[in-house]
Amino acid sequence: MTTPYDRVAYPTTIFTQTNPERLAVLAQLAGLDPVPPEQSRILEIGGGNCVNLIAMAAMWPECDAHGFDLSENAIARGQEIVEVSGLANVTLAVDDICEAHHRYPAGSFDYVIAHGVYAWVPDHVREATMRLAAHVLSDRGVAFISYNAMPGGHVRMIMREMLLGAIGHIDDPEARIAAVRDFLEDYARPRDDDEPLAKTLRQQAENMLLRPDAVLFHDELGPFYNPQRLLDVAAEASANGLIFLTDAGRNRQLDGFLPEGAEVPEDPESAVLIAASRDDYAALRYFRQSLFVKQVPDRTIDVTRIADTWISTRVRRQEDGTFKHGEDVISIADDVLADGLARLAAMHPHRVPLSSLTGDPILLRVILQLYTEWYVNLHPGPAPFPAQPGELPCAGALVRGMLALGETTLCTMDHSVLKVEQAELRALLMAADGTRTVEEIAALDTGIPPEDTLAALTASCARALMQP
Repeated sequence: MTTPYDRVAYPTTIFTQTNPERLAVLAQLAGLDPVPPEQSRILEIGGGNCVNLIAMAAMWPECDAHGFDLSENAIARGQEIVEVSGLANVTLAVDDICEAHHRYPAGSFDYVIAHGVYAWVPDHVREATMRLAAHVLSDRGVAFISYNAMPGGHVRMIMREMLLGAIGHIDDPEARIAAVRDFLEDYARPRDDDEPLAKTLRQQAENMLLRPDAVLFHDELGPFYNPQRLLDVAAEASANGLIFLTDAGRNRQLDGFLPEGAEVPEDPESAVLIAASRDDYAALRYFRQSLFVKQVPDRTIDVTRIADTWISTRVRRQEDGTFKHGEDVISIADDVLADGLARLAAMHPHRVPLSSLTGDPILLRVILQLYTEWYVNLHPGPAPFPAQPGELPCAGALVRGMLALGETTLCTMDHSVLKVEQAELRALLMAADGTRTVEEIAALDTGIPPEDTLAALTASCARALMQP
């Protein structure tokens, strides 16, 4: 069966919000007992070539990773990556969401991921997606389902109608994309008499112009586009035995919890959903990344539940003592915590136990707030990659596999991506296959001076390109 994704390949990549470590920490915050990701069973629904899943499998060799998609071309590419990388814990299949329940037994996965599927399929497939997630999720499991949300979806639906009108009956993918870009470039120009809604639409047009061609082709011009209300998604989940946990998005990770210190209402489940839904409309929210579980979460926040997690951060301390993350500047009033974060940032992407920074509940609440704003990351355990090269340095199996396939954008052992174009570094990483000492690697013609080999391997560890 030929799908639109066989005609134009979707640019599948890593989506960090789906990482089971993030899902586990949020479940733990709700008083649940999630399965450690490194020992878990993971399913990705409609994952394209499933490189997002494959990167997880490379991080945790003991996990059991499964993924499927309807696109034969996408799955063939994923299988090629798996085979070249030598990953034995990944199983990919061509399958239909409506039929996949026959393939996977009930309760067979601890983490279920359906990213970029739920709002882009017909009604019966959307319903089947939720049924499948409920069917395969274990009692301790967490399911991730993302979707274009209301009310922001109204804006995108207006844009979609305009775009479909602009392309008319053009069928050729390249011609469709060219027509859409011509329209967007013209429409994005501000007009003197623009009303507020027109300004919003023109800003949306500007944002669309930044997207890759394949994303425009599928996300904006696909045959189905059904933005969802949070309350409707939660109701569909409930009908299938799933409970809304919270959201995985930035500043949304406490959506499933009552405000700290608030009186617990008679129906806390409804209270958090209604509050989150109202906030969606107040903020004109476009996208949600909802998490679902089978156990009833505790809706009150107990910060001591994160005390045994591990922490990492990218925030950098500036000369004036503030911290910067992207364009954001933040201040940390507690000097001990500030010093700890500065030391931690210098180690990124490596982690330390949160308990080594603080055990003070007041500061743990600060850490939790920093976590929800993505200024720090919390992890259920230590990093699955080394801080220093071992006796027989070994680049990640997926790193070497993607290098062998000629890829320049590599999946790291930290579930992120990194562009590596330097021929010398690529040669070094291929040589570091776990069979040679540093001295033996230095003796090879990688283009890196022998005396710099150890430093280059250490730098590769600092970029999460090496495996234990």
